[in-house]
Amino acid sequence: MEKTHVFKADYELITKGELVNKKVKKKIKFLTIKELIGILPEDYGFIKKRGRRPINVYNAVILAGDKKASRKVGGMSNKTLLTIKGRPIISYVLSAVAGSKYIKDIWIVGPKEKIEKAIKADLAKIKDRKVVVLEQWDNLIENAWNGFLHTINGHNVDVNPDSYLNTPLEEWAALGLSGDIPLLTSYEIDEFLENAQLDKYNYVAGITPDYSLKPYYPKKNKLGIKHSYFHARDIKWRQNNLHLSRMIKIRNKVYIDKMYEYRHQKEWKNIIKVAINLLRAEKGAYKAIYLLAILQTCMFLTNKKLGWLSDILRRTITLSDVEKNVGAIIGTSAVTAMTSYGGAALDIDNDEEFEAIKANFDEWMAYQRELFNSKKGGSAKV
Repeated sequence: MEKTHVFKADYELITKGELVNKKVKKKIKFLTIKELIGILPEDYGFIKKRGRRPINVYNAVILAGDKKASRKVGGMSNKTLLTIKGRPIISYVLSAVAGSKYIKDIWIVGPKEKIEKAIKADLAKIKDRKVVVLEQWDNLIENAWNGFLHTINGHNVDVNPDSYLNTPLEEWAALGLSGDIPLLTSYEIDEFLENAQLDKYNYVAGITPDYSLKPYYPKKNKLGIKHSYFHARDIKWRQNNLHLSRMIKIRNKVYIDKMYEYRHQKEWKNIIKVAINLLRAEKGAYKAIYLLAILQTCMFLTNKKLGWLSDILRRTITLSDVEKNVGAIIGTSAVTAMTSYGGAALDIDNDEEFEAIKANFDEWMAYQRELFNSKKGGSAKV
């Protein structure tokens, strides 16, 4: 039997490192890790070590679409094409991703012709990896899913991705991120990937704690950005824009799209829409409604200067409660990974945020470089 036809669902492990085919009762040699990597796409064989946890070198998908749930900023429907200091935002994001020591090839999903024009100078500089721009699909989840599939070496667009289930390819993972985070740095990507527990979970969402975002708050006579946070007993946090996942193993991808579509949860109509969609989930629906109610109430109380009351209420839930419930909703194991720099959490959703980032860009990038140098004792470039 050819190695490429060895699907784990058809075999069970028996003694002395052998497998037995349950259908024909034929013994075959058990695949070693080295042999398993041999039947995976070659990109999957890159492995680095940090402590006891192996860190793969991943391919990345940058989402730069402008359909459906996108909001106009600066008069443009595609935020990634806005410029800061004469340079498109997508160019800053691409440079950060290309600068990560854990990223190999990169795919960008968006309006192909416009994106290629915006990153023309970057493409001329990036020689050590592949950068591919894909024409966008109709919504976020289609962009993310199709972009992810293109990262799989040898993927055929005519092949049903369901055929990858119960094969080694279901273990394929890639980094996904949005293209409207100009303050992103390569060392924040590295920090996220180093903290991501992909050896235990199939979906890892990046988060940034409240204290890491305080340097970006408005100050006297100075523009800044101050977001609302989710509150739990052990942490106050904002979800940032970094995601690491084995998307083939995420059964309910539609909920990711819905959560993005109604992501502006200061608006009550969107909170209600989120709740209605959660009720349709196969598992974890009522727990999700309970957690959503606590999280939104704490956010509301804090915004109304009733933080002391929010602190009492948030003692009833933990970040782990939220992680487990998110996993139940999307149909796979889920966890978060914290980053401390702040840039990944500062996406551009409105004109005010865009103006604040433009006004403080050099200062905020310098702050992140100083923070990196203080941690590593090195010299940061990006």
